[in-house]
Amino acid sequence: MKKSLWLVCLMLSAFSCKKEETTPDNSISLPSIEEADQWLIPVSEVKDGGVGKDGIKSIDEPIHISAQQASFMNDDDLILGFKYNETVIAYPQKILDYHEIINDKIDDFAFSISYCPLTGSGLLHDRSLDGLETTFGVSGLLYNSNLILYDRGSGSLWSQMLLKSINGSKMTAENGFHQLVETTWGNWRSWYPGTKVLSVEGLEVQPDYDVYPYGDYKTNNDNLLFDVANNLSDIPKKERILGIKVGEEVGYVQFKTFGQLNSQLVREIGGEEVLVFGSEKDNYMLAYMAKTTKGDVIRFRKSLIGTGEGLLFEDTQGNAWDFFGTAVSGDRKGEQLVIPTHFMGYAFAWAAFYPDFFTGSN
Repeated sequence: MKKSLWLVCLMLSAFSCKKEETTPDNSISLPSIEEADQWLIPVSEVKDGGVGKDGIKSIDEPIHISAQQASFMNDDDLILGFKYNETVIAYPQKILDYHEIINDKIDDFAFSISYCPLTGSGLLHDRSLDGLETTFGVSGLLYNSNLILYDRGSGSLWSQMLLKSINGSKMTAENGFHQLVETTWGNWRSWYPGTKVLSVEGLEVQPDYDVYPYGDYKTNNDNLLFDVANNLSDIPKKERILGIKVGEEVGYVQFKTFGQLNSQLVREIGGEEVLVFGSEKDNYMLAYMAKTTKGDVIRFRKSLIGTGEGLLFEDTQGNAWDFFGTAVSGDRKGEQLVIPTHFMGYAFAWAAFYPDFFTGSN
């Protein structure tokens, strides 16, 4: 196992992109017990991932191309999709497997897309911290086998799945949730024909992105590179589930709940009604509060997937809502659903972060 981890680290650290800004201190080391009060998480559970600071190189000058130009993409490739104003972009997971962080900007919104291959979790981070624009990089450290980022402005460390700074001058600061859509490239392209996609152009060294760098890690439930405290007993460790966090409560949904059709269900989490959409065949699961930001209750009537660009469902009042929770037609046009923190990830990772909501043994 140590040898395979070393090979993975060597492979990933070899692939760089254009030069990025760095903080004055060029190293990030494991914390000592004496530093426990300077961390928001138990220092004994912080692990050295073996690659070092920026050993996995973020992409800091991303290039976007049209869907028609993306000949390197296969229909079944998983992507993280994002929409801001009228711009729609797909970020392929097979690129993120090698780079983990993309520092990007659409119009006035500076953000980072992060993906942790070890926990199967993809999230978006706002790059404007206290009014100053920064970029994020890979720290080389892990918590619960999950990526710890650092911001290059202050050098503070951030837990990806917690969406929170855990060390440094930003400690306790939260990096609010922004929705991404995880699905296949084939689906995303059919939902948003005008989408852009992250290109591999401009990278100094390029691996074969169709080759997954972690061997059988995705499918082997016994292959955990780093131990976690909560050992699942009722879900396969590497099953991709949708975790949903409302307040202090976490719920989750599995693909098998939906089956092969585009389906919708209602879950109560944290005392709130949550609309959950998904399909095992189409490889997506998404969650929205059953209310708008104005507090009005919304009820599902029928699915609109495939009937128009980005359309998800119609409510009982005839309003059409898109994948990002915005009403695009009807009396509520322009209104927004409240979107809870939710994202796909391996079951073992959700259980490690939120053990009270998962059956397991310590």
